[in-house]
Amino acid sequence: MKRSGAAGKRTEVDADAGSLADDVFDKVVIKGPLSDMWRLTLWANCYCEPIFAAMAQEYDVGRDEFNVLSCLASYGSMVAKNICDVTGRPKNSISRAVNSLIARKMIRRKTNAHDRRESLLMLNDSGRRLYEKVLPVAVDRQTLMLRVLNAQERAMLDGILDKMMSTRHEW
Repeated sequence: MKRSGAAGKRTEVDADAGSLADDVFDKVVIKGPLSDMWRLTLWANCYCEPIFAAMAQEYDVGRDEFNVLSCLASYGSMVAKNICDVTGRPKNSISRAVNSLIARKMIRRKTNAHDRRESLLMLNDSGRRLYEKVLPVAVDRQTLMLRVLNAQERAMLDGILDKMMSTRHEW
């Protein structure tokens, strides 16, 4: 294996590393016993991580803050437990996001008079405006990641995902 000291030049070591990575990818992700898990995880990571990085950098909105904003903007007022149930995120992560958004005056909390342990979360106008700013970041990435599918394939994917999600309570 030959190494080159010149910056920017591809070396045999680099080529071998790329070849090795492709071989590992094939054996683990494509042909491994957990290929479905690996392919879904890899796709989700490549889909979500750039979205959340851009939102954090451009709008100071983290993953869980976006989850809270998205749930409240799409559905309306709800308790934090519902957001945890929908997103699959831990209570402590959603709680931190809720507290951050309250401090930033993006959402407000109304304590349940019958059960003071429970609070209804509501989106403020400023929270809706923030959500409307960050949403295109996610929509654009979704469009990029799914553009390889034609209309029939996209409909098939939607059907498969819907079917899989219909059993989420059994997980």
